[in-house]
Amino acid sequence: MDRFLTTHLRMFDEKRLSLLSSQDFFDEMINFLRVFLTFCGSDVLLMEKFRWNARTWLCFWTLVSFAITLFYTIVFRSDDIYAILDTLSYSGIAIQGAFKMHGALSRVKLFQQKYLSLKALHARFSKEPDNNMALNKCVLTITYIFRFFLLIYAAGGLAFFVIPLYVLFVYQKVVLILHVEIPFVDPDVFSGYVITTAYQVMMIALAIAGILAADMAIMILVLHIVGIVDIFANKLKELDRMLEDVRYDKQQIHEKVTEICVMHREIIKYEEDLDECYHTTVFVQVLTSVACLSLALFVVYMTNDWTRAMFLAATFFQLLEFCILGTALTLKNDQARVAIYHTKWYLLTTSDQRRMQFVLHRSQNAVEMTIGGVALLNMETFVAIIKTIYSYFTMLVTFISKE
Repeated sequence: MDRFLTTHLRMFDEKRLSLLSSQDFFDEMINFLRVFLTFCGSDVLLMEKFRWNARTWLCFWTLVSFAITLFYTIVFRSDDIYAILDTLSYSGIAIQGAFKMHGALSRVKLFQQKYLSLKALHARFSKEPDNNMALNKCVLTITYIFRFFLLIYAAGGLAFFVIPLYVLFVYQKVVLILHVEIPFVDPDVFSGYVITTAYQVMMIALAIAGILAADMAIMILVLHIVGIVDIFANKLKELDRMLEDVRYDKQQIHEKVTEICVMHREIIKYEEDLDECYHTTVFVQVLTSVACLSLALFVVYMTNDWTRAMFLAATFFQLLEFCILGTALTLKNDQARVAIYHTKWYLLTTSDQRRMQFVLHRSQNAVEMTIGGVALLNMETFVAIIKTIYSYFTMLVTFISKE
């Protein structure tokens, strides 16, 4: 992780970066997030001013209408098994969107508190050079990752328009973007085709904006643990310097130990809140991603329609994103534990040694993000999930081949 950060920071003048306030970087990042939140009508950071507005209801009814149109298309309008499976693969995105929207709008106060606590964190430590640099690295890392996913999701969304445009220009024939039809609207008629296409374009735009907003919010909350643990490690280094310097008395050292103990408790509480807040969302995310990837991969393989490749890539990287977040949390917990262990605790008084021993003991049972409490969210689980997706894919191929 540290090597990753260092590599990217070479793109900047580190002296200049160290002079810039992490609070400014944080505010810019939050403003960028709020663009997508506002587009979806879910800007919970408006504090007391937040209310459901027209865009909120539009997103809500888009999700409801998608469920209705999906059922209608499968039951009444489709006789192509591959088209049905192709449409079902997109339904996983809608399910994710529904859970993420519900999670955001049902925990408005919680997210506002987290935002204020992170803002206070930057305001407090941006005045300390080492800690300011740690927070700058953290915010820049989040920004880089989000830009990458912005490109992936945007490319995945634009890829849906490839088939209709190709068929239109090559065969002079109009086809729908998605195999989803609106009840009582005939897409074979020009007016019906325009209405259906406009509905699908709106649905894709809202889906991309909603997923980006939800995923960036998760990234900001989870990856801030990187900066927080780095600050914690800096505090331990400060304690070591104080222990080696005769100018500091026992009371000052005792206060520093107290600060470290309090900060470690805050880290644990922060991680517990993350798992409590997102364990259901992560479970739905992983479950639907497995279904989406299995079905989409099967349809692409059977129909040789590689225009869905970007959809596969976007879903794959979204699953990878969540597993990376869980792994980052695990690695920073390990870093905190090692930093505590290598502190010159043996130079402390007996009472402060006991307090540091308790902190070390507690760090050995650190909180980690889970998939609904069923499994740990990390790269090992990601590999297991990919194997599961491959198994489902081969099972579908074998089943169809026997038919």
